[in-house]
Amino acid sequence: MKGDVSIFGKSIWDYNFMELSRIVGLVKQNPLDQLVTFRVRDEIAFGLENLKIQEDVIRKRIEEIAKFMGISHLLDREIDQLSGGQKQLTILCSFLVMDPKILILDEPIAFLDQHSESLLLNRLERLIKSPEYNLSLVIIEHRLSRVINIANKILVLDDNGTIKLKGPISEILKDKFEILKSCNVRVPWITDVYNNFKKQNLEAAGNFKIPTNFKHLLEIPNNLNREELKKLSQVLIDTEIKPKNIEKFESYDQKISFNDVYIESLQKMEISKNIVKSNEADFTKENDIILETKNLNFEYPNSGIKAINNLSIEINQGDFIGLVGPNGSGKTTLLYLLANLYEPTSGNIFYKNQNLKSINQHKYARKVGFIFQNPENMIFKPTIRDEILYGPVNFGILNDIKHDYLSKLIELIGNEDEDKNPYNLSWGQKRRLNLSSIFVYNPDIILLDEPFIGQDQKTIDSLVETLYLENKRGKTIIISSHDYHLLLKYTRKIIELNKDGSLNDYALNGNYFLRHKNLGPIVLLNLIKEKLKGV
Repeated sequence: MKGDVSIFGKSIWDYNFMELSRIVGLVKQNPLDQLVTFRVRDEIAFGLENLKIQEDVIRKRIEEIAKFMGISHLLDREIDQLSGGQKQLTILCSFLVMDPKILILDEPIAFLDQHSESLLLNRLERLIKSPEYNLSLVIIEHRLSRVINIANKILVLDDNGTIKLKGPISEILKDKFEILKSCNVRVPWITDVYNNFKKQNLEAAGNFKIPTNFKHLLEIPNNLNREELKKLSQVLIDTEIKPKNIEKFESYDQKISFNDVYIESLQKMEISKNIVKSNEADFTKENDIILETKNLNFEYPNSGIKAINNLSIEINQGDFIGLVGPNGSGKTTLLYLLANLYEPTSGNIFYKNQNLKSINQHKYARKVGFIFQNPENMIFKPTIRDEILYGPVNFGILNDIKHDYLSKLIELIGNEDEDKNPYNLSWGQKRRLNLSSIFVYNPDIILLDEPFIGQDQKTIDSLVETLYLENKRGKTIIISSHDYHLLLKYTRKIIELNKDGSLNDYALNGNYFLRHKNLGPIVLLNLIKEKLKGV
């Protein structure tokens, strides 16, 4: 609108587009926005081909960058056979192969599993430190902990797009942590735990530098006495392992009071009576097991790729489940199968003891709410209001939706006009619109594929609290996510898939994270327990 942007001392308006594209690369938040070919190798070659680079040079560069980024095995794979994380790595390679001077990454690790995330961050660190590449990196990221060891500076914008904080990361964490946290940035849990401990034990915490990585945090218990260790343990539990902020929902009969009036309004409503008048068939009778898979297999047509492998699991009504596994392990595919959007290659899926094959698809669709990984995949109408009412219109229950309830669902999205085009919303707002369009018809089962991507801390808190309350009312919720940290805090059971789509672990008694002792909060908790034995 006004002002200017200079790159290497030259206004962007004085560059021609081809010249600028050689200097600056932009990897968008949603990889589907940038994929233009059908094969991984062709996708990486696309930019170089447009620059008319010789074929043998292109081939060599592709092999080098694919090896550097750890995706050589994907080069001949079809794009539509890739997981979300694999697509993200492919797009990143398509820019790195062009040797840009500035690389801008918008939520680059949002779709990645822990291995791929570590690989990518390691490669990015090597890139910016390598004199070969001479690369400046700008990362847009809500989760500060993921980039804290790479970035040397931080820039925080407030809701109005004004610079709220700016400076070296170490200084911001040390001197302005509370301001940083108030900006809805997802602060590193190690720093958050330390600061909460410091508030209660100023004298003990004052002897340490603020921890900026996990190694620094692990050093703190070595210098604490017995009482201080107990306090640190309790802070860790209250902050990360069994969060205090959801204790108020343990009994949903009590009045729930916090900023999100949408949830407070839900607490007052008997949804099953006032919103939906159901005339469903007998298959909706109560049953402890709401979903079950038996020897489930799914293979993508003409690919030879088995996404789900002999999977047999039982899911009880009212379960709150985290679905985890590496990229390509079939998490999204499993959700599609449970939603009856894919048909199994072999094996069966049962809803309340009835095979999905024998249930009317329209009736089953009323029972399942699906939040896709890409929020735009489930936006169909030109206004926010029409989008929320799209399900009720299709299910023939439009007259049962109360105006006040609709207003609250619109409020959940943000301070937006109900006639606004959904495509003009932010990624996070589109995700909240997806939720509103699901909640409005009151399904029994809610399936969410990476719902935390692109969300700030306030929105995550609101989403989790909303889902937690819906679960307390009996809804079965399954969240597929690479964000182990959030699943550790909020879900009660974990389904973990192997790389080949088979079942690795299904923790039915809520102790998944205690068995997987390599997760940060559990490592620290166990260290404190060991110290207490010796003190």
